[in-house]
Amino acid sequence: MSIHQEVHCVLDRSMQDITKCFAGIQLMKDDVGLSENVCTVHTVLEGEHRAALLLHADMALLVRLAQNVMKQETVTSQDIEDVATEYFNVLCGRVAAGFFQIAHIPSRFQTPRFRPGKFIPESKSSCRHILTYNSEKDGSMQLICVGLPPNEEKNSIMPC
Repeated sequence: MSIHQEVHCVLDRSMQDITKCFAGIQLMKDDVGLSENVCTVHTVLEGEHRAALLLHADMALLVRLAQNVMKQETVTSQDIEDVATEYFNVLCGRVAAGFFQIAHIPSRFQTPRFRPGKFIPESKSSCRHILTYNSEKDGSMQLICVGLPPNEEKNSIMPC
């Protein structure tokens, strides 16, 4: 298996496992598009091989995520942001551990940031993974990992 395929597998396993364990939501790989009501949680993995890791998610799915984690029907926008950021933080930890297992390169990640809207890195890197998932009734999520050159700004995330 190539390193590109191994990275893809780490991203997929991490996304599926963490979403199921963290919030009890089963995701299915799907090429369905995201709605217009999307938020982005993002960070930069630092180390010898830098990468931007982004999660684009339909707001309906983020609401369900917060409801499941908090075990209550009514959630505020701050609850949604806090739960989404913590979920992504756990996901990033799993991804960093997986990258270490396949490449033996330690990395750490910056504190995740939450933003309304869809954002992507400015990087022109050819190392790019985009995985799209669908929840049966709550919308879609898209996990994106993009390699970053060592000299690129740490927060070079731009709106689509």
